[in-house]
Amino acid sequence: LFFLFGIMVKNTAKIKKLKNSLSLANDNNETKSNFISNINTQMAPSLDALQHVSGNNPTAIRHIEALKNMMEHIQTYMELESSREERYEVKDLSVSTLCEQIMEKAKGQFKPEVEAVLNAPRVNIRTNAEALENVLLYLLNNAALHTESGKITLEFKKRSAHTGQFIITDTGSGIPEEKRNSLFKPFAEVLDLTEGDGLGLPTCSLIAYKLNGTLRLDESYKKGT
Repeated sequence: LFFLFGIMVKNTAKIKKLKNSLSLANDNNETKSNFISNINTQMAPSLDALQHVSGNNPTAIRHIEALKNMMEHIQTYMELESSREERYEVKDLSVSTLCEQIMEKAKGQFKPEVEAVLNAPRVNIRTNAEALENVLLYLLNNAALHTESGKITLEFKKRSAHTGQFIITDTGSGIPEEKRNSLFKPFAEVLDLTEGDGLGLPTCSLIAYKLNGTLRLDESYKKGT
């Protein structure tokens, strides 16, 4: 009896310690999010002023816009990080209707030699349409950026009674092997902000997590990404 009681006390202490650690982590994330938000607020007037005095210098304007976008993307990422355990509200929606709407929006970014292919069955799923659209639209736009010809495909496959998989494939340039390990890691090395700040995929990965899902790269696919 004493031995069992000792185990119970020990486990209770561990659970309490874990709860305290989670609470501290959440507090730290909220602090970081507020800190980034304050920096963004303070930098915005300065960046606007720089943009004003830069006149018609396209290089300066491009770099200032890149900085403004980066600050906005960092704030979005930190807000998602601080609320990562808060799941999105979900409701029933038609997969085919959602995918048709998303592909229609994305096609405007496709190059003339690229075909849009849609394979979405008429089934319903429970999810958050806005959050899911943000992820799929980003992935399609990213595919459009790196695909000169061929096709970009959006499809959905039912994997079980409660799980499904959205798959986006392209016939573009592919992702270099040395970059694959850091794809979903925020704040990886970025050489030129005007070409992107590297926060798009980490942000999409966080949204997928909050949708009770995962986002991953199929490294066995060799015809693009």
